[in-house]
Amino acid sequence: MALSMKDRELLLATSLPAANAVREQLNEYLARTGLAYSDFARRINYSSVTLRFFIKGRYANIASNDAPLRKAITEFIAAHPIEPVTQAGDKLYETENVQLLRQYFYEALDDCRMIYVHGAPGSQKTFVLEHLTAELNCAEVSKNGHGRRAYYVYCPQSVKTSQKIMREIAEACGVDTTGDAQRILKRLRFEFRTRKVIFILDEAQHLNYECLETIRGLFDRMPHCAILLAGSHQLETTFMRDAARLEQWNSRLHFGKALPGISDDEADTIIRQELGEKVTSPIVRKLITESKALDVRRSGEHNYISARRLFWSIRDIKRAIEKRQAKKEASA
Repeated sequence: MALSMKDRELLLATSLPAANAVREQLNEYLARTGLAYSDFARRINYSSVTLRFFIKGRYANIASNDAPLRKAITEFIAAHPIEPVTQAGDKLYETENVQLLRQYFYEALDDCRMIYVHGAPGSQKTFVLEHLTAELNCAEVSKNGHGRRAYYVYCPQSVKTSQKIMREIAEACGVDTTGDAQRILKRLRFEFRTRKVIFILDEAQHLNYECLETIRGLFDRMPHCAILLAGSHQLETTFMRDAARLEQWNSRLHFGKALPGISDDEADTIIRQELGEKVTSPIVRKLITESKALDVRRSGEHNYISARRLFWSIRDIKRAIEKRQAKKEASA
């Protein structure tokens, strides 16, 4: 015989303390990650309706036993903890671009500075900054409570308000994203009160005056977090065009060099290391030529090697070689 609603409520009452603890844990996790109920439900193979009933304390509408759902929630949170990024991507070649970004990254962090660097699309900004973020966090992760931390934040074009940019920053840090910009700012200042922290804001040319002024609060007030802005040449134009309004920024900001892009010699070294020393010089020259891009935003016309194009071309050649090898083995 099917259980009545009252019977289900009585059965669920026995696990109420455990259910309340899981609900609190889940709500905190959702607030800090920015995941919606529906996103989380899909990841644990439950419907969003079921999860909402559980969160609202009305699981008796669904079933008389919430143990499997509680188990799924706690296991997912344990398997996907909120923590700084510590895994770097592919191999990082020490080009001039990389050396400059590494220099500015640690200058900002160690000396508590606000620095900005700019370069054309494909000049390795994103990949290198993500790699440096993971590199630092991996080295410092064992210093629980006091280790330095780096947080990479991508700034999309849609971020046009102080609340939106602070939510992006909080989500990158695993901090509660709810509330207005000032409330999130206070949370971040409290969270990092015992640490040296650097925020890397990539595609910073998308940030308007309101966003920049809000971000300045992370630098000006305790614990005085370091800020590294990275973007296209438009970022430099923004600070020059709005110099009067951004006088507080300009008085604090250290201007880094423009990233030069990968040189022909650096590209030659990368290609030979990726494809092997037997690769012919004509193929190397062809790859370098195909990887050239035109930067019209600099004075005159400037050609540079796009790292993105270069590594895509190398990847395509590797795949072609693998296919030929597989075909040869299959026919043998």
